[in-house]
Amino acid sequence: PEFQPSAEDAEFRLIYSTSKIIEAILKSDPDQFLMICCDDMQWGDKSSLSLISEILVNIGSFKDICSRCIFIGLYRDDEVDDNHPITVVRNYLQMMTNNINTTKVNLPSLSKSDITIMLMAELHLPRRYIIHLADVVHKKTSGHALFVVELLNSLLRDSIINYSLQKRRYIWDEDT
Repeated sequence: PEFQPSAEDAEFRLIYSTSKIIEAILKSDPDQFLMICCDDMQWGDKSSLSLISEILVNIGSFKDICSRCIFIGLYRDDEVDDNHPITVVRNYLQMMTNNINTTKVNLPSLSKSDITIMLMAELHLPRRYIIHLADVVHKKTSGHALFVVELLNSLLRDSIINYSLQKRRYIWDEDT
């Protein structure tokens, strides 16, 4: 009968192979650094997050190269609680080895004041022109930085905000 590897065997080979590839990259040049970035990890399932943590533990076991590898995991804090797999993985990584340092950095949403200051700087207009637009942008995006930028880009792209040569400033319809 033909050998059929189990799911456990396949997972072990994946962890081992990925760890070896990262090790080879970092050993090929002592001046080489590696950054791995995973976004939206709040949507990762338990097995995927476990796979990532095991790869990180394996990399952490190589004392000569682990200091040249950084992993950045990004997730929405408002979608993660103490029982979420990300929290379990972070706690596991903190306990596993001295070679893995974990740091949690909270990036809060932009306030209405932050958005006002950003619009004043980008549109080169005083607060009195910007305040209503900043209020609308804040309400529509809940201050999420990426959504703020995307909304403003779409408003410019769709000419809802445009530059008036006659007024020599950016204008928009307050009712739009």
